[in-house]
Amino acid sequence: MIETIQPKDESHWLSLRRQDVTSTEVAALFGKSPYCTPYELWHRKHDNLEVEYEANERMKWGTRLQDSIAAGIAEDQNWPIRKMTEYIRDRELRLGASFDFAVESNGILEVKNVDSLAFRDGWLVDGDNIEAPLQIEFQVQTQLALSGRKWATIGALIGGNRVVLIRREPDRDVIQAIQTKVREFWKSVELHAEPKPDFSKDASIIGKLYSFAEPGKVFNADDRVSKLAYAYKLASDEAKIASEKKDVAKAEILTLVGDAEKILGETFTISAGMIGPALVPAYERKGYRTFKVTFKKEK
Repeated sequence: MIETIQPKDESHWLSLRRQDVTSTEVAALFGKSPYCTPYELWHRKHDNLEVEYEANERMKWGTRLQDSIAAGIAEDQNWPIRKMTEYIRDRELRLGASFDFAVESNGILEVKNVDSLAFRDGWLVDGDNIEAPLQIEFQVQTQLALSGRKWATIGALIGGNRVVLIRREPDRDVIQAIQTKVREFWKSVELHAEPKPDFSKDASIIGKLYSFAEPGKVFNADDRVSKLAYAYKLASDEAKIASEKKDVAKAEILTLVGDAEKILGETFTISAGMIGPALVPAYERKGYRTFKVTFKKEK
């Protein structure tokens, strides 16, 4: 049931990814993805929910440098490589993957551009033994399972000047666990069995899912909604107090530092430079759902 598809363009590639659980999404099935929760992934597939991510500077430069990092690793290792533009999927399982580079000797090169602090905090290092974050390990095992290739190397450029190579071979137990999770996931989508949200992590996705209000529709609050309304008001009051305290501290700092652009402390720095003027073109604001909690004034 393995299909190899050459996407016509980015739009075609995105449409292929939407029909599968992809190698970069697999970690979410285990609750181990820093980018996607099980609840969000379920709604991506069940409701065809599109989530737009704005790439930060690190992500942009990672994409720009990917070919150069791969070329450098290939040169150092004397590996003939080619860029993999194909999309490979298991049609029955609805599991798919994109790839970075193929290595001629039946291998895969997965390239990562990693900040030195992210490496220190998120990668496991025990002497010469290094493990990538779980979302990357799951990604590579999925790629190996779908491609049928014998090995993969995670090639990470750390802090712009250090290369770490982690070799991986197919792990039968991990691959079986991935396949089982994917089957269970698609079964839950088929049965409309929505997973429970993690409200601390899924707030923005819930906002997208419930972005429409029916004009004239009224809901009579029960005890749970009432308690949450009080909790919302309390948090809003605390946020207002915190914002006022922040403004007071900022104002007093400015009277002390004057027109300094940067302030250096023993354990902190403050940046207070200028941002030049910019012309903002007019645009049409999209409609959105308001949310405000108002309590009746006590008599």
